[in-house]
Amino acid sequence: MSHPVQTCFRTQMLPLLSKEFLEAWRDRRALMTAILAALILPLILTGLTVFMVKTQTEKAVRVALLGAETVPLLQQQLQSERLRLELLDGGQPQQLLQQGYDLVLEVGANFNRDYESFRSPSLYLYTDSSKSNTGRAQRRLQVGLNRLQQMVLSQRLAARGVAAQLLVPWKLQLRDVSTPSKRGMLLLMMVPGLLIMTLVFASLATAVDTSAGERERLSLEILLHQPIPAWQIMFAKTLVTASFGWLGALLSLVALVLLMPLMPLAELGIQQAISVAGVIVMAAILLPLALLLAVLQILLALRSQSFKDAQARLGIFQVAPLLLLMALGIAEVELAGYWQLLPLVSQQQWLKVLLVGGFVPLGWTLAGSFVCLLLTVVAVWGGAQALRRESLLNAV
Repeated sequence: MSHPVQTCFRTQMLPLLSKEFLEAWRDRRALMTAILAALILPLILTGLTVFMVKTQTEKAVRVALLGAETVPLLQQQLQSERLRLELLDGGQPQQLLQQGYDLVLEVGANFNRDYESFRSPSLYLYTDSSKSNTGRAQRRLQVGLNRLQQMVLSQRLAARGVAAQLLVPWKLQLRDVSTPSKRGMLLLMMVPGLLIMTLVFASLATAVDTSAGERERLSLEILLHQPIPAWQIMFAKTLVTASFGWLGALLSLVALVLLMPLMPLAELGIQQAISVAGVIVMAAILLPLALLLAVLQILLALRSQSFKDAQARLGIFQVAPLLLLMALGIAEVELAGYWQLLPLVSQQQWLKVLLVGGFVPLGWTLAGSFVCLLLTVVAVWGGAQALRRESLLNAV
């Protein structure tokens, strides 16, 4: 004689799950949305990696020198590997900037006379602020000019028997102790937030269709008239929605691992630390969160007035977790103690540790996952109560 639970599962739950999964995975639009959302993370990270390497190995700044024939000191002292000055006989600064020069430095007409009479001769710097690299080029040139100015000042004071140190109470030297590896790790720190964002993006279309969509098509009303408990309906819809989000995040993570050998991480001093075991652990950490985010999306869609209203509400919902994680990342908030049980933020911290090859505390990880599952059960129960209300079907 079969157990009542087994009988209930075979006669009610199993057919319901089969129906929900079959309808959801037949939806090509939802499937393509999940796949595209999963591929966004690797593409974004690859692009940022290439951009960072390009900015660190960028070519020298090109500076056009006008009217500097009688001031060879400028070109001799400012010329460097990162600052290339070209002496020109003439030309319009605006045209030179359009011809590929980053900056145009023009020497004043009375530069030599003012310089020899110990006045302050004029130098005119022409820039084009519409170019993205203008600020970087200007900073480089100003650093070189300031260094040259200090050298000339020291020579003038020494010629009059005055120690230059008397006019400089202190000397500030900026020393950046960051390494390419540390700067490159900032890229990997973005991965947890993007993975969590993928959980929402990949499951959004399914969450809307299985709730507000079925209500507009009246298929939800037919389903509610069947002798099936409301909690089972809500649980089945949560599972199928979470499957899109979780598999989308897993696909994104696998694609990221496969693309890492193609990224110029070595030039940033980063070694790939994600292993197969790490991917499995990260997938296990994301699963409870995928269930919680899925049921929250369904509840939000059920409270909407229409299919389009549900899309608009979930569009705002999918941005909210990302903004929260970005704010916490900027503030460098690290949770400790029982705060590690806080959903969403705790998963972000654990994923950060795994990305750099570290180990997460098993006890806190299990406890945090249990909290996510407990909140999911509460949300499923709340959704079941909402399905029992007749006003839900009249929302359209």
